[in-house]
Amino acid sequence: MNADSHTWPELAHVYDDLLCKRVGLAKPLSQHGKLLDALKTLVNALSPSTKEKDQVYRYPSRTKPILIQLDWVPLGHGTDSRNRVLINPAHITLLWNAIVLQGVFGEPKLVIELLSPKAKRQPLVDWAKQLFLERQSLAGLGLLRQELVVFLDRLPTADLCQEPLPNPFADTLPQMGLGHLHGNLLKALAAQTAALSLGDSMMAHYLGGDLQQAYEKACEVQTQNELLLQYRELIISEYEEAKDFDNLLDSLRRK
Repeated sequence: MNADSHTWPELAHVYDDLLCKRVGLAKPLSQHGKLLDALKTLVNALSPSTKEKDQVYRYPSRTKPILIQLDWVPLGHGTDSRNRVLINPAHITLLWNAIVLQGVFGEPKLVIELLSPKAKRQPLVDWAKQLFLERQSLAGLGLLRQELVVFLDRLPTADLCQEPLPNPFADTLPQMGLGHLHGNLLKALAAQTAALSLGDSMMAHYLGGDLQQAYEKACEVQTQNELLLQYRELIISEYEEAKDFDNLLDSLRRK
């Protein structure tokens, strides 16, 4: 156990404060299984860890970046025992911001990218504003709230370690698996459109984590829109890098 972590709050209690008191979700949180599963995936990405075989205690990863510092206190000695998870109180604001970012943008990969101090958030915010506000897509979802406008306005320059973003979702979160939200807001709005443009379809696949489909759509996109061109090039570049890496692994296996 980290010597400095004995006074840290439990992650479960922090969830209770953030989700029940701040968002207004009903207790107990255990009844929100889809939300807790989504948050577990998010936190595992923000604080990657590992454990030795036949041990209970988890160790922070030494090979992956850690954005939120956790510590694990074994509740027993057997290999089937569970850990009590503690969180550095200095990282609670960052955790809150990660949760609302996951609700909007979905993929932990994008959340991590947006949380980076050097992240260029404006292009993705511009695309979200276009989809959310200019097309007025939110009217049909009942989500056109002033907090969403403030959220998007503050995101490009906010210090996400210190400044809590507003919750644009009222008394719910997309991660709860609500049918019309499909797990995150951008994916919901893309799915809501009867006939997606190639640009929207490309971004919907990218935000959904399907790089192959996003790449195929990106190859078809013909546009003068600078924002879409920027993401078209980003998707093609990411796909080609991933393909080159897979080819490298294949060549090593054949040796």
